Amino acid sequence: MRAIVIERFGGTPGLKELPVPEPAGGQVQVAIEAAATNPLDLAIASGSLAALGEYRFPLTLGMDGAGTVTAIGDGVTEFRVGDRVFGQFWSQPLQFGTFAEVCVVQAAPAFGALAATPDELPSHVAAALPTAGMTALGAIDHTRVPDGGTLVVIGATGGVGTFAVQAAAARGIRVIATASAQVAEQVRGLGAVEIVVRGAEPLDLALRRLAPEGVDAILDVVGDQSIVSSVAGAVRDGGALFSTAFGLDGKLLADERIRTANYRLDRKPERLAELARLVTAGTIRPVIGAKLPIEEAPRALIGDVEVMGLRGKTVLHVR
Repeated sequence: MRAIVIERFGGTPGLKELPVPEPAGGQVQVAIEAAATNPLDLAIASGSLAALGEYRFPLTLGMDGAGTVTAIGDGVTEFRVGDRVFGQFWSQPLQFGTFAEVCVVQAAPAFGALAATPDELPSHVAAALPTAGMTALGAIDHTRVPDGGTLVVIGATGGVGTFAVQAAAARGIRVIATASAQVAEQVRGLGAVEIVVRGAEPLDLALRRLAPEGVDAILDVVGDQSIVSSVAGAVRDGGALFSTAFGLDGKLLADERIRTANYRLDRKPERLAELARLVTAGTIRPVIGAKLPIEEAPRALIGDVEVMGLRGKTVLHVR
């Protein structure tokens, strides 16, 4: 089978032919139809997450994917051969990812989540959902912005950002988002009420103008600590400042005036189920900025992809 693999941490990802993996006890074999890239893939490839668990080489990259179950191991009761599934395919140990024609994953992934794909969702749509969508939902939950409150999304054009704007707007939250001038109207179309155009004015000054009494929360998905620090004062007492990209430094994490955290995705199975409900109901949708064949995965991982409009998610067609 074709797969995008690394031979060691820090190695260059490449397309290789590998034997088809067979499921062991508690595992399912999935014929992958579509996969999606995430910053998480590069973090794993670099070795920066090596301390989180066990990894085996050659390691096939790819966390998010969708496909059809083709075989099951002993003890699996959650799925049957022929079921369509999607999710974050993060087993322990990790060896077989979704950037491959066939993946083997735990039926209940140790670090991820796997679920039946709703009939209404094509595989390329389902593959674009898991990591970014779950992260957006979880971060918004933890900010605890009330209906009618104000949330600032720093970086509204990527995977997490496009989901966060939609999910927050669907909850009746007033969204202020940052975006380039070229895609400002598209971000408004996702539900943002106000757009702060990058480079037009400093974000802290813009927030004083748009929310002079302060905002309930700020969600950073970019990771620029200088920008995040500059806008912390815009959050009302008791509000929240969260980052999904480690944008908070030690000083902000120690701030007792507001709730702060570098958010890490939690309660994955529940969040994946909620995500499926929201998408099938038409409440939110994945923004797919690029569709590429699997052999283009190495280029996609480093962002060498031409995108017209919102960057959103990059989806790989496997079969």
